[in-house]
Amino acid sequence: MVRGFAVSAVFVLLLSSAAVAAIGQAQGYLMDNQNNVATTGGGSALNTNGLNVSQSQLATDQSSRTTSYQGEVGSLNQSAGAFPVSGVLGANQSGVASGVQAQVHPGGISIGAQDQDVDALLVQDLFGEGVGMALALQNFVGIQTQVTFSLFGASANFQSVGVVQYDALGGPNPVNNVISGGADIGAGQSVAP
Repeated sequence: MVRGFAVSAVFVLLLSSAAVAAIGQAQGYLMDNQNNVATTGGGSALNTNGLNVSQSQLATDQSSRTTSYQGEVGSLNQSAGAFPVSGVLGANQSGVASGVQAQVHPGGISIGAQDQDVDALLVQDLFGEGVGMALALQNFVGIQTQVTFSLFGASANFQSVGVVQYDALGGPNPVNNVISGGADIGAGQSVAP
Protein backbone atom coordinates (compact mmCIF):
# COMPACT_ATOMS: atom_id res chain seq x y z
CA MET A 1 0.00 0.00 0.00
CA VAL A 2 2.78 2.43 0.76
CA ARG A 3 4.41 1.99 -2.65
CA GLY A 4 1.12 2.54 -4.50
CA PHE A 5 0.48 5.72 -2.58
CA ALA A 6 3.97 7.07 -3.28
CA VAL A 7 3.64 6.43 -7.02
CA SER A 8 0.22 8.13 -7.11
CA ALA A 9 1.53 11.21 -5.33
CA VAL A 10 4.40 11.60 -7.81
CA PHE A 11 2.03 11.11 -10.75
CA VAL A 12 -0.38 13.82 -9.48
CA LEU A 13 2.46 16.28 -8.93
CA LEU A 14 3.75 15.74 -12.45
CA LEU A 15 0.29 16.41 -13.92
CA SER A 16 -0.22 19.61 -11.96
CA SER A 17 3.19 20.98 -12.89
CA ALA A 18 2.57 20.22 -16.58
CA ALA A 19 -0.76 22.11 -16.57
CA VAL A 20 0.84 25.56 -16.74
CA ALA A 21 0.23 27.10 -20.16
CA ALA A 22 -0.83 30.43 -21.61
CA ILE A 23 -3.47 31.77 -23.97
CA GLY A 24 -3.19 35.30 -25.32
CA GLN A 25 -5.62 36.96 -27.73
CA ALA A 26 -5.83 40.48 -29.14
CA GLN A 27 -8.00 42.02 -31.85
CA GLY A 28 -9.07 45.45 -33.01
CA TYR A 29 -10.51 47.52 -35.84
CA LEU A 30 -10.66 51.12 -37.03
CA MET A 31 -13.35 52.58 -39.29
CA ASP A 32 -12.96 56.05 -40.78
CA ASN A 33 -15.38 57.36 -43.38
CA GLN A 34 -16.47 60.66 -44.97
CA ASN A 35 -19.78 61.30 -46.69
CA ASN A 36 -20.47 64.58 -48.51
CA VAL A 37 -23.32 65.79 -50.74
CA ALA A 38 -24.14 69.19 -52.25
CA THR A 39 -26.21 70.36 -55.18
CA THR A 40 -27.86 73.46 -56.62
CA GLY A 41 -31.52 74.27 -57.26
CA GLY A 42 -33.69 71.89 -59.23
CA GLY A 43 -31.58 68.81 -58.50
CA SER A 44 -31.04 66.33 -55.75
CA ALA A 45 -28.06 64.50 -54.27
CA LEU A 46 -28.12 61.39 -52.10
CA ASN A 47 -25.36 59.23 -50.74
CA THR A 48 -25.29 56.30 -48.29
CA ASN A 49 -22.26 54.51 -46.89
CA GLY A 50 -22.14 51.42 -44.68
CA LEU A 51 -19.06 49.94 -43.03
CA ASN A 52 -19.28 46.68 -41.10
CA VAL A 53 -16.74 44.53 -39.28
CA SER A 54 -17.15 41.16 -37.57
CA GLN A 55 -14.30 39.11 -36.15
CA SER A 56 -13.79 36.41 -33.55
CA GLN A 57 -11.06 34.28 -32.00
CA LEU A 58 -11.24 30.93 -30.22
CA ALA A 59 -8.28 29.40 -28.41
CA THR A 60 -7.98 26.23 -26.36
CA ASP A 61 -5.14 24.85 -24.30
CA GLN A 62 -5.46 21.13 -23.65
CA SER A 63 -2.81 20.96 -20.93
CA SER A 64 -4.62 23.46 -18.68
CA ARG A 65 -8.13 22.63 -19.97
CA THR A 66 -8.75 26.29 -20.76
CA THR A 67 -10.92 27.74 -23.53
CA SER A 68 -11.02 31.44 -24.42
CA TYR A 69 -13.26 33.19 -26.94
CA GLN A 70 -13.54 36.81 -27.98
CA GLY A 71 -15.52 38.49 -30.72
CA GLU A 72 -16.49 41.97 -31.79
CA VAL A 73 -18.79 43.58 -34.33
CA GLY A 74 -19.09 47.18 -35.46
CA SER A 75 -21.38 48.97 -37.89
CA LEU A 76 -21.00 52.58 -39.09
CA ASN A 77 -23.75 53.91 -41.39
CA GLN A 78 -24.06 57.34 -43.01
CA SER A 79 -26.83 58.80 -45.17
CA ALA A 80 -27.12 62.35 -46.49
CA GLY A 81 -29.37 64.06 -48.98
CA ALA A 82 -29.89 67.54 -50.45
CA PHE A 83 -33.06 68.64 -52.29
CA PRO A 84 -32.84 72.33 -53.22
CA VAL A 85 -35.57 74.13 -55.15
CA SER A 86 -33.22 77.09 -55.57
CA GLY A 87 -29.79 77.90 -54.20
CA VAL A 88 -27.28 75.41 -52.79
CA LEU A 89 -27.86 72.83 -50.03
CA GLY A 90 -25.59 70.10 -48.75
CA ALA A 91 -24.23 67.97 -45.93
CA ASN A 92 -20.81 66.82 -44.73
CA GLN A 93 -20.42 63.78 -42.47
CA SER A 94 -17.39 62.30 -40.73
CA GLY A 95 -17.42 59.08 -38.72
CA VAL A 96 -14.56 57.38 -36.89
CA ALA A 97 -15.07 54.24 -34.78
CA SER A 98 -12.68 51.77 -33.18
CA GLY A 99 -12.71 48.66 -31.05
CA VAL A 100 -9.83 46.95 -29.27
CA GLN A 101 -9.85 44.00 -26.90
CA ALA A 102 -7.36 41.55 -25.45
CA GLN A 103 -7.33 38.70 -22.97
CA VAL A 104 -4.60 36.58 -21.43
CA HIS A 105 -4.93 33.37 -19.45
CA PRO A 106 -1.58 32.35 -17.94
CA GLY A 107 -2.68 28.85 -16.94
CA GLY A 108 -2.91 27.53 -13.41
CA ILE A 109 -5.45 28.86 -10.94
CA SER A 110 -5.51 32.46 -12.23
CA ILE A 111 -8.54 33.36 -14.35
CA GLY A 112 -6.35 35.82 -16.28
CA ALA A 113 -6.88 39.37 -17.48
CA GLN A 114 -9.38 40.85 -19.94
CA ASP A 115 -9.55 44.35 -21.42
CA GLN A 116 -12.09 45.96 -23.81
CA ASP A 117 -12.51 49.41 -25.36
CA VAL A 118 -14.92 50.69 -28.04
CA ASP A 119 -15.23 54.32 -29.19
CA ALA A 120 -17.05 56.39 -31.81
CA LEU A 121 -16.85 60.02 -32.94
CA LEU A 122 -19.55 61.26 -35.33
CA VAL A 123 -19.60 64.81 -36.74
CA GLN A 124 -21.88 66.31 -39.37
CA ASP A 125 -22.64 69.72 -40.85
CA LEU A 126 -25.61 70.83 -42.92
CA PHE A 127 -25.32 74.00 -44.95
CA GLY A 128 -27.69 75.89 -47.14
CA GLU A 129 -28.39 79.12 -48.93
CA GLY A 130 -31.70 78.88 -50.76
CA VAL A 131 -35.01 77.05 -50.64
CA GLY A 132 -35.30 73.29 -50.13
CA MET A 133 -34.15 70.69 -47.65
CA ALA A 134 -30.98 68.89 -46.55
CA LEU A 135 -30.93 65.83 -44.28
CA ALA A 136 -28.17 63.84 -42.59
CA LEU A 137 -28.30 60.68 -40.48
CA GLN A 138 -25.44 58.58 -39.17
CA ASN A 139 -25.13 55.91 -36.53
CA PHE A 140 -22.67 53.48 -34.98
CA VAL A 141 -23.21 50.27 -33.02
CA GLY A 142 -20.31 48.33 -31.49
CA ILE A 143 -20.47 45.11 -29.45
CA GLN A 144 -17.62 43.22 -27.76
CA THR A 145 -17.63 39.80 -26.04
CA GLN A 146 -14.96 37.93 -24.08
CA VAL A 147 -15.33 34.58 -22.30
CA THR A 148 -12.75 32.31 -20.63
CA PHE A 149 -13.44 28.92 -19.03
CA SER A 150 -10.93 26.86 -17.08
CA LEU A 151 -10.99 24.15 -14.41
CA PHE A 152 -10.66 26.91 -11.81
CA GLY A 153 -13.48 29.21 -12.90
CA ALA A 154 -14.83 31.41 -15.65
CA SER A 155 -14.79 35.07 -16.61
CA ALA A 156 -17.00 36.93 -19.09
CA ASN A 157 -17.16 40.53 -20.30
CA PHE A 158 -19.77 42.02 -22.63
CA GLN A 159 -20.18 45.64 -23.64
CA SER A 160 -21.91 47.62 -26.35
CA VAL A 161 -22.32 51.22 -27.45
CA GLY A 162 -24.78 52.81 -29.83
CA VAL A 163 -25.12 56.38 -31.04
CA VAL A 164 -27.38 58.07 -33.61
CA GLN A 165 -27.10 61.58 -35.02
CA TYR A 166 -29.81 63.23 -37.15
CA ASP A 167 -30.04 66.77 -38.53
CA ALA A 168 -32.40 68.49 -40.97
CA LEU A 169 -32.27 71.94 -42.57
CA GLY A 170 -34.73 73.73 -44.83
CA GLY A 171 -38.33 74.53 -45.44
CA PRO A 172 -40.55 76.63 -47.72
CA ASN A 173 -38.71 79.88 -46.91
CA PRO A 174 -35.16 80.75 -47.97
CA VAL A 175 -32.47 79.60 -45.55
CA ASN A 176 -28.92 80.78 -45.03
CA ASN A 177 -27.70 78.54 -42.25
CA VAL A 178 -25.13 76.06 -41.09
CA ILE A 179 -26.02 73.35 -38.56
CA SER A 180 -23.12 71.56 -36.90
CA GLY A 181 -23.33 68.65 -34.50
CA GLY A 182 -21.27 65.84 -33.12
CA ALA A 183 -21.33 62.88 -30.80
CA ASP A 184 -18.40 61.27 -29.00
CA ILE A 185 -19.07 58.04 -27.10
CA GLY A 186 -16.96 55.27 -25.66
CA ALA A 187 -16.93 52.40 -23.21
CA GLY A 188 -14.18 50.37 -21.64
CA GLN A 189 -13.67 47.76 -18.97
CA SER A 190 -10.87 45.66 -17.53
CA VAL A 191 -10.61 42.56 -15.38
CA ALA A 192 -7.26 41.85 -13.77
CA PRO A 193 -6.24 38.92 -11.55
